[in-house]
Amino acid sequence: MAVNVASKWFGVAACLAFWFSLVPGAFASERVLEFDEASVTIQVVETSGSPRARLLWLPSEYGVLQKERDLADQLAKNGIESWFVNYYEALFLAPTPSAVDKVPEEWIAATIQAARNPEYSNQALPVWIIAPNKAAQLAVRGLVHSGQQNAPLHHLGLILINPNLYLETPKPGEAAQYWTQVSSVNLPVGILQAELSPWRWRLKELATQLRHSGSDVFVNLEPKVRDRFYFRDDALAYEKAVSQQLADKLRRMMQMQLTYLPENRVMGKIKKQAPNKLEVSRTTELQAYQGEQELPLELLSLDGLPVSLSDFQGKVVLLNFWASWCPPCVHEMPSMARLKSHLQNRPFEILAVNLAEEQPAIQAFLDEHPVNFPVLQDPGGSAVKTWQVFAYPSTYLIDKQGKIRFALFGGTEWDQASHLQKIEPLLSEPEKVE
Repeated sequence: MAVNVASKWFGVAACLAFWFSLVPGAFASERVLEFDEASVTIQVVETSGSPRARLLWLPSEYGVLQKERDLADQLAKNGIESWFVNYYEALFLAPTPSAVDKVPEEWIAATIQAARNPEYSNQALPVWIIAPNKAAQLAVRGLVHSGQQNAPLHHLGLILINPNLYLETPKPGEAAQYWTQVSSVNLPVGILQAELSPWRWRLKELATQLRHSGSDVFVNLEPKVRDRFYFRDDALAYEKAVSQQLADKLRRMMQMQLTYLPENRVMGKIKKQAPNKLEVSRTTELQAYQGEQELPLELLSLDGLPVSLSDFQGKVVLLNFWASWCPPCVHEMPSMARLKSHLQNRPFEILAVNLAEEQPAIQAFLDEHPVNFPVLQDPGGSAVKTWQVFAYPSTYLIDKQGKIRFALFGGTEWDQASHLQKIEPLLSEPEKVE
């Protein structure tokens, strides 16, 4: 499918106008993009008057969400039109992390070009791509493909919500590998990242990747909420309250990019890479660790006393990274306590490193869920970064010499037989290698 790119756009002064007059009401229509092998339907949430801007919502691994349609309805009252596209339906796939990888980048590029086509609104509009979670991958792949095939892009912005731009979730101790298109993007980019997430500690690295080819990057850290806060089934009262303000926050993020939109943007050259790996299957079993060794751990206990991993030389240590807002973390803690009791009087210890929560919150959680092992504080996320923690919970099994032997990201039942079969041989090893 060929899509003509508009060559004439209005200036910043005209662009600013759409922030100020409210347009009541919105209604939906459909458009279809035809490809040789399939057709992709675009659902449009229109304004009752002429639109002043257009949003292209790319579908994450959770699919096209009603919560995002609700946001579009709110934004339509401000003259902002929204397009929703469901690639998975056209591919006969359920929305999953692996399904995201299978969307042809030609489809994404064509959708972006269509959204920028003035024929759909009888005028050239500023366009923003909204990409939550793993849809960020769709955005960067489609943008770079579009930029490689067509004229420079302008009056186009990108907003990433809790973005996942890794080729796969890194195993504990391994460095993240980004899609190579990330460093080729050259656009105004806004990032809305939930604070209660391991990904928040990777924002600096992500921004560096995005700035490589010239992107102007604006980071907004949303305090006290978890990833997916606006559509979680278990959303807390505070997360629901923040979600009510999300449409306004998106408008402010768009407004922040306005002065950067007129610039002609050329995408950077994409590096060749090996075939993209699909996200690895989750497991509840400890896996052999192959990352960096001799990682330091110097933190404070809840009593304010310094604790070092080196203090436990001669013991087998289960080092667990957790947070009270992480349901799998909470679920596995009783089994950790049972494991500690089962191995009492053995050279074994569990250290639980909390992710940057305030001490009163940690203590309140432990008052309700007592444990029989030390809990350590990591308020600045230093240990999270050093130990390459990308998912919660993440756990390392360390032998008596301080060598990391096994690791696991995700929750499990720690007193199950398969774990004990790995722990027992380590307990029988000598304290020192001769």
